[in-house]
Amino acid sequence: MRAFTLGLFASSMMFAVSGCGDRAAVWDGAPQKVQVVGIESGIAVFDPGAGRAVFVAAHGDLDVSRTSIAIHDNVAKTAVSGDNKTLFVLSAGTSGKRTKESQTPDLCVIGQNTDGLAVFHYPLASPLSQIALDPLGRYAAVYAGDGTSFVENPNEIGIVDLTEKDPAKALTTRTIRSFGGRPQRITFTQQLSLPGGPRRLLVVESQQDVTVLDLDHVHDQPVRPEITIPLTDGSTTQVVNPAGVVVDDGIPNKNDDARIAVRLANDSNVVTLLLAAPSPDAPATPNDFRIIPNKTDVGGVASGISFVRTDGGLRIAALVPGISSAVLIDPQTSVITNVKLPAGYGSIALITDIVGAPSSTGADVALLYNASSQSGVAFWALGKTSGQPYRSVEVVNVNGNVANVLDVAAPHQNLKVLQTSGGSGFYVLDLTARTAQPLGTSAQATLFTSPDGQRLWAYQKGGNKLALVTFTDLHVSPLPDLERTIDAVYEVARDDGGRALFAVDTRGNVGLTVLDAISPDVDQSRTIGGVLLEGL
Repeated sequence: MRAFTLGLFASSMMFAVSGCGDRAAVWDGAPQKVQVVGIESGIAVFDPGAGRAVFVAAHGDLDVSRTSIAIHDNVAKTAVSGDNKTLFVLSAGTSGKRTKESQTPDLCVIGQNTDGLAVFHYPLASPLSQIALDPLGRYAAVYAGDGTSFVENPNEIGIVDLTEKDPAKALTTRTIRSFGGRPQRITFTQQLSLPGGPRRLLVVESQQDVTVLDLDHVHDQPVRPEITIPLTDGSTTQVVNPAGVVVDDGIPNKNDDARIAVRLANDSNVVTLLLAAPSPDAPATPNDFRIIPNKTDVGGVASGISFVRTDGGLRIAALVPGISSAVLIDPQTSVITNVKLPAGYGSIALITDIVGAPSSTGADVALLYNASSQSGVAFWALGKTSGQPYRSVEVVNVNGNVANVLDVAAPHQNLKVLQTSGGSGFYVLDLTARTAQPLGTSAQATLFTSPDGQRLWAYQKGGNKLALVTFTDLHVSPLPDLERTIDAVYEVARDDGGRALFAVDTRGNVGLTVLDAISPDVDQSRTIGGVLLEGL
């Protein structure tokens, strides 16, 4: 059987099993809490009791190779990069009494390079349980979340520069100022034009405030302090909770109009943070920008917000399901425009890059979904908001509440898959044609869209049924029942340029059914048993 080359950091350690003598006691017990995560080059099957993951890759003949990767104890969180090529594993390390075999907290990064599978370990000083990934791929942020160890500093954030291969230089820790909260969400911004030059920021939401940290100057000495904006009014005991942020760079040739908008979970206001030049009358500060906050009441708790371009200029669109409306906020004047919607939609996603902006206005087009009633999805053309707010919204009805929307990768990025709350079927939504093709199921189906944007897989979780839908023509190909139970499916790249589907059975030592993803044939499939017996 062929095997990948494994490139490791100096701090990495591979599991080895001797050919004779005593074997480790872990081999005498059943696997515990098996977890499977897939990336483009294969799947990682975690075996916590053995302190490792087995990485499974596919070959052209549908055979597989398995590589054992050392993973530190107590995996707290896994995450996959936006390009589906890198897996991040955050481990809290050994708890309780330390021994010479104890393992420290660790961030393990698993990816693919020209030499094969590459594994990097970034040692951490304390146990952490949460990770946030930079969508541009340069950074990862790790933090404590809601409690990991006996005593901890929840406001200490570790920022890992993934372009730096020396772990001693890659990790920078910062303790952000707190007014009683602890980080709940972390967002990496795109590059923004700020008064001091192009800059990327880290935005941290706690239960009651928002903190902004300058990523490009995180190593400066003396330290550039973060800027924390309390959201709770000091005149009341009510704690206002941030529930998500969106960021906009403003007009391209200006450097003083970048903004962060903050949605609140328990308040009818939307908070706007303007990133402006320092005030000439204020005391000198290491930061070369300041934050000017502003609140705008939108008439109810907003469930989704987005910066949008309209025929009237830049606006913040806030969906308010309680009044079945969208509210457009002018970020410069705080003047609001109410747009009545056919239903109380809860989520908004810009699709202008896919469908194109109307030539007459150049304004955005948004998709509205997650309605409180069976109202399907709606297309909102922001260029028609002035004077004709009702005609700017076009509804596509579906049978059932849309509970989730799955993206489809290029070349079929014009499609979305709509999962309904009933579970008896799903829809393929065409954003350009504005149609929703229903696809029925005889039982509740779990869906997986292929990373290459060509296929949709529907399977019966805990059962044996599997079906393929091709996005080019929406042709459905039901497959004969598999011999093994299906707990999850992942589509991965093969070493011959083709693609394979792994249908994973997590029972026992984990088994796989491996099919050709492009032309699946159960009779030509391979059944792999005992994935976790690799190295025994």
